[in-house]
Amino acid sequence: EISMVSERFQGRQDPKVKTQYDAWARVYDLFWTRYMNQTLPVLQQAAKVEADERVLDLACGTGELARRMVNRPNPPHIVGVDLAPSMLDRARAKLGHHPHVRFEQADAHDLPFAEDRFEVVVCANTFHYFTHPRQVLREARRVLVPGGRLVILDWCRDFWTCRLMDVVLSYVDPAYDACYTLSELEGLLNEASFDVSGPFRYRFDLVWGMMGATAFPTDA
Repeated sequence: EISMVSERFQGRQDPKVKTQYDAWARVYDLFWTRYMNQTLPVLQQAAKVEADERVLDLACGTGELARRMVNRPNPPHIVGVDLAPSMLDRARAKLGHHPHVRFEQADAHDLPFAEDRFEVVVCANTFHYFTHPRQVLREARRVLVPGGRLVILDWCRDFWTCRLMDVVLSYVDPAYDACYTLSELEGLLNEASFDVSGPFRYRFDLVWGMMGATAFPTDA
């Protein structure tokens, strides 16, 4: 079994994810518009980001969540990280001019930031792709300030349609890792020394069933 310390330095995202999303970048926003409209506002409501808070957007993709978060008076300061250069190019095309936003290429398994750097870490619709989710959660906890919060939204294996998709994607999507139940997500967060607040599930059509949670670092 790999220790917690050694896994932080050995575990990395499967490179298939970078390859796949580089290829999808040009059409991603168009293809997933409806999905993003039904999920990103939910994460924003759960995160309750305040003016001038420092926010880290894990696997930020084309920067759509960041665009929505800064489209207001007194926006927060957002850093988006992603492995795929083409996705980051799209994000910079949207927000490269914005003084409150910047994007960096980075692996969520090994974040290039000091401890206690952000008040909020958000992760939208990406948790099912992480190769080593425990390591990602430990990294999120490391960069959060005391009293900070991690907000995760992803699709959820508690719904039978998503259980079916989980099986299908495991065969047809080489970059896919695993979808979790809400209980499994809470367990992973507790294992990474987070207290979970306000876990929830919802669905917005016959296929997509979603889950979300806000988590606060414990003193452990």
